[in-house]
Amino acid sequence: MTQLQHGRGKILAGASLAALLIAGQAAAQDASAPVDGTQQSSTASPDPQAVLSDPSQQPGETGQPDGPVTTGGDIVVRGVRGSLLRSIQAKRNADTIVDAISSEELGKFPNRNVAEALANIPGVTVGRDGRGEGRDITVRGLGSNFAITTLNGRILPTDGTDRSFQFDVLPSEIISGAEVKKAVRASELEGSIGGNVDLRTARPLDRPGFHASAALEGQYNDLVDKGGYKASGVVSTTFADDTMGLLVGASYNKYKFRTDNLGEYSITDGTEAGYGIDFNRDGKVDPNTAGPAYIWPDYYSVGYVTGERERIGAAGAFQWKPSSRFELTIDGVYSHFDVTQHNYRSSNYLNPLGDDGSPRWDPSSIQVDRNNVVTGFAINDLVSEVLTTDEPRQSQTYQIGGRIDWRPVDQLKLAFDGYYGKATNTTGGRNRFVVAGIPGASATFATRDNGLPDLAITLPGGRTIDQATNDDYRAHYIGIQGQDVSDEIKSGKMDGEYRVDNGTFKAISFGVTWTDRRKNVTTVDNQYTTSCNYCGYPFTFGQIGADVVRPGQGNILSKLPGNFPRNFPNFDIDTYLAALPRADNNPAVLNPNSCLDASGATIDGCALSPYPAGYSTQIIQDDLPASYRIRERTWAGYVQFNLAGEKWRADIGGRLVATKVSSVGYGASIAKIIPRAGTQDNAVAFNDVEPITGGGDYLRLLPAANFAYDLTDGLRVRLAASQAISRPTFAELSPAKDATSAQSGTYIIYDAGNPNLKPTEANQLDVSLEYYPSNRLALTAAAFYKHITNFVSTVPVDVVVTPTAQPGNQQQNFDFVEYQVRNGDSANVYGVEVGGQYFLDNGFGVQANLTYNRSRATSGDVTTDLPGAIPFSANGKLFYENHGIGAQVSYSFQSRFTYAQSGNLAYLPVKEDPYHEVSATLSYDLNSHLTVYAQGSNLLGQAVKRFNDLRNVPNFYEYSGRAFFFGVRGRL
Repeated sequence: MTQLQHGRGKILAGASLAALLIAGQAAAQDASAPVDGTQQSSTASPDPQAVLSDPSQQPGETGQPDGPVTTGGDIVVRGVRGSLLRSIQAKRNADTIVDAISSEELGKFPNRNVAEALANIPGVTVGRDGRGEGRDITVRGLGSNFAITTLNGRILPTDGTDRSFQFDVLPSEIISGAEVKKAVRASELEGSIGGNVDLRTARPLDRPGFHASAALEGQYNDLVDKGGYKASGVVSTTFADDTMGLLVGASYNKYKFRTDNLGEYSITDGTEAGYGIDFNRDGKVDPNTAGPAYIWPDYYSVGYVTGERERIGAAGAFQWKPSSRFELTIDGVYSHFDVTQHNYRSSNYLNPLGDDGSPRWDPSSIQVDRNNVVTGFAINDLVSEVLTTDEPRQSQTYQIGGRIDWRPVDQLKLAFDGYYGKATNTTGGRNRFVVAGIPGASATFATRDNGLPDLAITLPGGRTIDQATNDDYRAHYIGIQGQDVSDEIKSGKMDGEYRVDNGTFKAISFGVTWTDRRKNVTTVDNQYTTSCNYCGYPFTFGQIGADVVRPGQGNILSKLPGNFPRNFPNFDIDTYLAALPRADNNPAVLNPNSCLDASGATIDGCALSPYPAGYSTQIIQDDLPASYRIRERTWAGYVQFNLAGEKWRADIGGRLVATKVSSVGYGASIAKIIPRAGTQDNAVAFNDVEPITGGGDYLRLLPAANFAYDLTDGLRVRLAASQAISRPTFAELSPAKDATSAQSGTYIIYDAGNPNLKPTEANQLDVSLEYYPSNRLALTAAAFYKHITNFVSTVPVDVVVTPTAQPGNQQQNFDFVEYQVRNGDSANVYGVEVGGQYFLDNGFGVQANLTYNRSRATSGDVTTDLPGAIPFSANGKLFYENHGIGAQVSYSFQSRFTYAQSGNLAYLPVKEDPYHEVSATLSYDLNSHLTVYAQGSNLLGQAVKRFNDLRNVPNFYEYSGRAFFFGVRGRL
């Protein structure tokens, strides 16, 4: 109750402040002036007839019309109705198959998050980040790496290691609209097979005069004790007889979050012969090494994530248009995103054999189902671990650009555009991962269909894990890591159009583009130095007199049935690290490795000694095998012929693209692998790190054709055919190789990229039908087909590694799995999208769309649905806007889909369960300047759930809670 009162106080204070500010401005203005200078209050219901132009008329200019959508005079429909009308107008006037969304008014995007707003578009689904926000999108079944995201037509840099843009860095308040271009034109930027997402920021000359809006909001989530707040504002003005304009917008948001999750459920398999265990309990161990494989959990880790996010965003634009022949635009955007995140998990290694090869499972307790899944067992000699991770994210993204539109003569239009953008993420050496464990525990395990398995843990002495203390937990692993990422883009282009107007031949478009992109990823960690100094649980925190263990928060995944760890102690990482120096030079704490020679053998007659002084100091350095530098330069030129007749228009052309890649990665071969006594870990020595350089280039001609025909007034058909490419991710282009996982007993070589990868290619066909019988109704349908080749995939390949300086008394060869990146796989994707919206005179309206998507992808010997391709998705929105009241309820649905073609086991694809999302908004106009509102999201309390194809073999589970928002918005 105190929490809600505190939030209400913030909102009321903000409302009072906004009212005072706006009242002062309103006193100097005519009270009857239109809202925003061009629009009336939503209490009026202006006829939106003019929003949908006569379909028989050919648009004079391509793209979205200039200026606001008018409904007679200077009146603009705002709110949900206005947003939907402008979106339909953008779709109708586009030169190809496009879907769009528009802001409801200045500084107010339809959804709280740009990615979630895009999910209202047919064929677009949102990927959630597990912290209550949408982060990336999938277009027509193809993941975010197959789409390009631009801002005002310019590629946005990313703070991640790949190409996909992370939408959570951009506040929605600085975006005025977005288009998803689903078909390709020769004149448009290449690099997208799924779809080109172009975000737009507002322009001051679009709405002459002075306009302003501001909002203050309180935020609350039912999983956290404290909420958050957000403040935003946009100001736009024009001057010099409306030939110049300036717009500035900013947003500040700070809030806390919590997510409960199944953080890890890694599975493995093995035969009875390989493990010497009678899994099926038929009284004998099958000696056939090629016999049936049984599946069980290797690691089972459940817990919660808490943290705080701070996001600052700003956008600005200046325009100068002294005449109809010349216009200069300079604009920029800035985002600062700072996340503090702590992950607490109870983690348990459940392999049936101990490090010495002895059985840990009670043979009489083992149960197996008909799919050879181990459904139950009792385990002894369990180390009950608690791990804590700090996962900060501190990113900055900015872009600044300039554009000149010039018509030197009536027949010729030229546009020159140049920009510079950069994104950084400075978390190198700041991600921390520490583990402590209690040896000698035991547990019982049992699977549950459609849920998390039971895991009842018993500590020595018959206690439960929530009763553990500093005298139980022993130090173990300390991982300090993180990546510094820099993504820098420079680009310039020239576009031209020469009007011919020779019969059906209307114009020729032409242009050139140059882009230079550099992605640098530097990994900083202690993997090669001190991460395993205390592996093996050598001492308790009680032994060194340290108070590290804290009571857990409990109540983990409270709405999910099951007997798994819901409450366990945790520890702060700073406290953990600060305690370790107490073990240095401490005669009561002996180093178990102090009597091992270089080969790992025990030295006869040696007495264990304490850890030396300074042993606890963590040595952090650049991890070159996990780092890379990529430079990608692209040159493109195009020619496009624009045709038109009485009821039709078309374009046909080609785009020639040349790309050159230069890549630098690093690798280090293994010198020694020596097992650590009493653990599954190894002491691994590496040879000197050496740079690995490479590069590649390719030239592609990409033809494209688009055709639109007005069958009758209000009924239009569109056809499109094209070839398109999507470039490999930067990590896939890196030649780096990383075998540090051998230190934890996992023999995997990661990051085995290929700088000579070719782009993924697609032949694609699109057809759409658009029906606009009146200003109240719009219906659309589209079908698409894509044949995709040269898919880039990561394939596990068995390799044998022979350390170069392995001691003679140790194993000489090791079987590794190297994850290699290659071209060659293929996929077919096709589907249907339908959508519609309808407005009633009384203020009610409805919008709905659905998408059916079908795909088949082949990777090696595995054929499944294309990963990330959702077979069926639907969105619906019911809204009411009248008499100052605004209300809407939105529903979205995503069906079950293949998340990955294989998880831990190559023959078990990972499936994600259906997801239902319901959100609602209620607002009231106190007057023509002030609106109060309340919103709720994830009202059904949905969680993200994934399974390894079988319902009793989970893969992932995450619940981020319901979120509620209360605020006040003012406008001039």
